[in-house]
Amino acid sequence: MTAQTKMGGAIIRLGLALALPTAVVASIAVPDTLALAQEAGTTAEERPDWQRKKCDVYARALTEILEHVGREGVSDRFLAQNQAFIDSGCLADVDACPETDDDVEVANGLTIATMNAGAASSFSPFRCRG
Repeated sequence: MTAQTKMGGAIIRLGLALALPTAVVASIAVPDTLALAQEAGTTAEERPDWQRKKCDVYARALTEILEHVGREGVSDRFLAQNQAFIDSGCLADVDACPETDDDVEVANGLTIATMNAGAASSFSPFRCRG
């Protein structure tokens, strides 16, 4: 087993561990689909509670994944774009394009954490546009 494979498995396990308690809270905090259908506000202050919770889960998951596996191999641009997304209250149309294998592993962990918390996979800023 390569070091890359071990790291990928560790990130996915961490993403799942981070998301399980949040998924239970999200299912209690958002009892109907109407709350999920609310549109995000145009500023961080106008966001509905559900948008804030998704962003909190995302920010916490990024911090914990990086604390667990380190930043070596994760590109500075990918980290900066993720931070810009978080700083915007998870509202900015940011292209956080995973460029390295480690970027992809972090993106996978973040996607699992947020999806398990009840967010759609389209919530994450992982896009590689021209």
